[in-house]
Amino acid sequence: KIVTHPIIAKHKPKIVVGGPGAWQLERANRLDEFRIDYLIDGEIERVFSDLFARIITGDPSLPRIVKVPKNMQPTVEEIPVVRHRSTFGVVEITRGCGRGCQFCGPATKVGRSFPLEHIMASTRVNAEEGATEVMLATEDMFLYEQLPNFETNVPELENMLRSVKSVPGIETLQMSHITMAPVVKDPTIIERLTPLIVPFSHIQHKESTEADHHITDPIIGLETGSSRLFDIFMKGKAYPYKAAQWRDVVLKGMETLNKHNWFPFCTFIIGLPGETDADTKESLNLLYDLRDAKGTFVPTFFVPLEHTRMRQKSGAKLIEMTDLQWEFFYTCWKYNLHFWHGGSSASMKFSLGVPLYYYLLGRKLFGNGIKYPLYRFAGVPDRFMRKHLYLDFTGYKRSTGVMQGPVNEILPGFQSVREKGLNLIDAAQLHQIGSGNVSVEAVSATT
Repeated sequence: KIVTHPIIAKHKPKIVVGGPGAWQLERANRLDEFRIDYLIDGEIERVFSDLFARIITGDPSLPRIVKVPKNMQPTVEEIPVVRHRSTFGVVEITRGCGRGCQFCGPATKVGRSFPLEHIMASTRVNAEEGATEVMLATEDMFLYEQLPNFETNVPELENMLRSVKSVPGIETLQMSHITMAPVVKDPTIIERLTPLIVPFSHIQHKESTEADHHITDPIIGLETGSSRLFDIFMKGKAYPYKAAQWRDVVLKGMETLNKHNWFPFCTFIIGLPGETDADTKESLNLLYDLRDAKGTFVPTFFVPLEHTRMRQKSGAKLIEMTDLQWEFFYTCWKYNLHFWHGGSSASMKFSLGVPLYYYLLGRKLFGNGIKYPLYRFAGVPDRFMRKHLYLDFTGYKRSTGVMQGPVNEILPGFQSVREKGLNLIDAAQLHQIGSGNVSVEAVSATT
């Protein structure tokens, strides 16, 4: 709609596309279709001025597709404060991660924390233009001004949160991403941060024990319950714990979070390369263990993202989903339906529509494997489907209390990020990227 708008045809501006998903247009060879003059792939703050000067003047030596390599990522000092109110009041507090998950771009980039002055300036710009809420954007909030060995710097986090809340006009705070391991290693992190976050959230849930039923719902990538796949693709996510401890880390972390009214938005990946039925069963087992957890569970399909170590892998396809994967998918959404909209009353709305959907369209699109998982989602009792499903919720009634983890304490499996088998970028590297003067000529570009 944008590129075909009459105002575009009238003024014929140069169309420049960038951002994390820009690579998809290149891979699909759709630049001509969307009338894109230039596609920029990568972080460009360091070369922005020179690059756009060449675009404006129509420099014939500038290729249509410009790729900015990772070694030219900007320092935080080179990233400007926003000039106007951002979408959703987004204020960056960190960029990059360093935990090394193979399917994730930010995980392979050096983590950088924005100075408090930068964060405050961006917050003020948003507030001055009418924003009453800011979303603190980060790959992991616990990386903010992190200490060596991925230790969470709680005093700096507390100071940052208090400072942001003190800006006139800001009423509510929204979190973006966190990881589970720091919650388990030091539960006092959540105890200390809760008074600065939960009461200032705009989200409420009836199961919250906060005075006004507020909750916070940070995003956590749980990804899989398979310790085998975890060890292959994302072992740094659990640091200082090992892949074999991931299930216990998830359950203990969820117990701590729920106790303090953190009801996270948890994502899983279906169809990781090499996933077997045994792996999917491990994920289903973890999901069953989370049946009393307070949160949202979102199954996603593996996509080989550009700038990751898995970019050459094949993505998951709906038509290739196994019966177990469909069970995992719809059990997640069954949980979400009950958690946000209640039990039987919500299921009743689907009890008639779902069978019609399956027989008229669903089985034609996705095969017979969708049938019984879909029926579970619609509220058909498991006792009628035991022969067709892996999990059995017969007789189960969801508890509204705090879920209990399997163990009281989990001992770290790693003592240092430098141990063999890890691929982590330590916090000691956070401020060691020199800024320097870099010309746009140094940007590697392809057509």
